[in-house]
Amino acid sequence: MVVEIHPEDFPEYAKFGGLSLMHLQEELERQGWLQGGMKQTAPAQRMVDFTRRKLGNALPESSYAPGLVSSPLHFWLPEFISSRLLEGFLQFGKFNRSFLTNDATIIGVETRTSSPVRIVRDNETMQHVKIRGLFPCGEGAGYAGGIVSAGIDGERCAEAVAAYLKRHKHTTLRTIHGNSCNHS
Repeated sequence: MVVEIHPEDFPEYAKFGGLSLMHLQEELERQGWLQGGMKQTAPAQRMVDFTRRKLGNALPESSYAPGLVSSPLHFWLPEFISSRLLEGFLQFGKFNRSFLTNDATIIGVETRTSSPVRIVRDNETMQHVKIRGLFPCGEGAGYAGGIVSAGIDGERCAEAVAAYLKRHKHTTLRTIHGNSCNHS
């Protein structure tokens, strides 16, 4: 289960600017390391216990070789993450009866599906807000988290690039970017 997070979810990290998500990621990974006993064991909780916001000590068997440590993920994950996970687990459990069971285990923390750093771009032109002709795109720029979303974002960026080039067809790269592109 993946939850979306936004910079406004954690205003205390605003002081880090464009690196705020990276600092949040580091904090979550640090907390996971501590909760896992500061070794390769992973913090885990039965999904049913998570949804009831309680800690049970016994965990089901897992294929994760280093092992699991019972941990109250519902308690130490930030509320904006745990509440969204809770809602997702409950909603998905309504449609799939075998999903939300006493054997289902949450093992944490996987802290990202996309780049923790987002290169800022204009929503209309898809260009960087300060560098004309630069189109931050896809997962590496922080606008996608997988194959499908990267493809969709890539298509949107390609359309924006095509429109940009069409508008500037009589302008050379030198005048657009202010430097020569002649590499002879």
